[in-house]
Amino acid sequence: MKAIAAFVLGLFASALHAQSPDLGGVKVASADPSSEAAITAVLAAPFKLQISVAPHAEARPQTIRIDLPNSGPKAWPAADVEVRDASGKALLVRRSGIEWFKLLVPLPAGVTSCVVEAVPPPGGWVKPTPEKSRAIEDPTSGVKMRIAKWHDGRDAALSIRFDDSHPTHLSKAAPILESYGFRGTFMINPGASEPGSRRVSEFNQQRAAWEALAKQGKHEFANHSAHHRGGLGDADMEAEIGEAAQVIWQMTPGKSRLTALNLGGGTRWETTRSLRYYLDKYHHFDASENSTGMDDSYGNRVENFRRILQQHLQRGLWCRIHYHYIGEGLSSSEANFRAAMDIAKEHEAKLWIAGMADIHQYMTERDAAKLALIKADAQQLSFKLTCATDAALYDQPLTIEMVLPPAWKLPNVSIKDAKGSVIPTMPGKLEGADALRFDVPPREAEYLISVNP
Repeated sequence: MKAIAAFVLGLFASALHAQSPDLGGVKVASADPSSEAAITAVLAAPFKLQISVAPHAEARPQTIRIDLPNSGPKAWPAADVEVRDASGKALLVRRSGIEWFKLLVPLPAGVTSCVVEAVPPPGGWVKPTPEKSRAIEDPTSGVKMRIAKWHDGRDAALSIRFDDSHPTHLSKAAPILESYGFRGTFMINPGASEPGSRRVSEFNQQRAAWEALAKQGKHEFANHSAHHRGGLGDADMEAEIGEAAQVIWQMTPGKSRLTALNLGGGTRWETTRSLRYYLDKYHHFDASENSTGMDDSYGNRVENFRRILQQHLQRGLWCRIHYHYIGEGLSSSEANFRAAMDIAKEHEAKLWIAGMADIHQYMTERDAAKLALIKADAQQLSFKLTCATDAALYDQPLTIEMVLPPAWKLPNVSIKDAKGSVIPTMPGKLEGADALRFDVPPREAEYLISVNP
């Protein structure tokens, strides 16, 4: 009863003070500072906000600005947010390309209330498996194993992204990356030049070169929308995302269709749908946030990269950086680009440098995976891996790392799958002890580890 009373009091307080902390960090206001309309907001449930507008003498329709928390324990799942009127009809919402947590809601004439709600996807929001479910410590055999946090047991991950399909990505970025042995992610705008627009499709001017790069398979391609101009309305947004997705799939046949999506800074998008609708339909994941811009105009980018990379290595996190154009007089000089790559090379032994989709796949698979002991004795151990991700989209191998008992010698240990095929292993050290690492598909499967005398 006390909990219910506290909740009711919280709702009452929110109704009285729309901008108070009772809204859980959400900020609600009129988009027009001169408006005299009174706006009332109530946090009706977690991730559900009820907003009412008393226009007073103002006859014009109101536009409401809503800022949702996008970090910390009160962060909203912005990709799942919908806005509806009192009858349940979806309302058009304006957002910027990389700030989907900031909403502008123009209320239609006669509409004075709306509900802002994060609607869970089918099956609900995914909760990662507990860390202990991804590990086995067997007292009988003495084996300790776990799913590595990062592929190949690296300490952290790094993705290097390039936006806008600029010609220098072909002439500079890709060959320089390859000279370092790095894999990049190229955010492309593959739409054709549009009638009446001054924007020329640089992608289509060099389409053959882009297709040749894709065929090599050394780099990853991602969706930056067809034209990098935003989308006004559901149909336009659908076309901008869908057209780019189709081009990427056509250029990378046989590859997973899971692709990063970044709608682009400086763009405006208007839709009645949630971002989740587009992500799910086109097999995308949102790659809008948490990336460090490397344009020279930001100042001291090389040393800043050195600092943040070290922080990510210490904390075991995914470091994301992005470039625009590479070359003298462009957004990043070739010298500064190479200097940043030199820093990444210095830490290569501890870094997994991969495409954004590669890294996202691994993180998602690991969060959905479990290890379970089947049986064990002093000479062998069998275990089962389960992974709840979609096999058609998630195909990045998971790395298992295993600490051996003192009596087991590395050359005498073998690992086989259920068909008896030998799994390649890589010897190393883990927590000061002899260890083996091996990669397995993110699928339900059983494995046998044995030691020969």
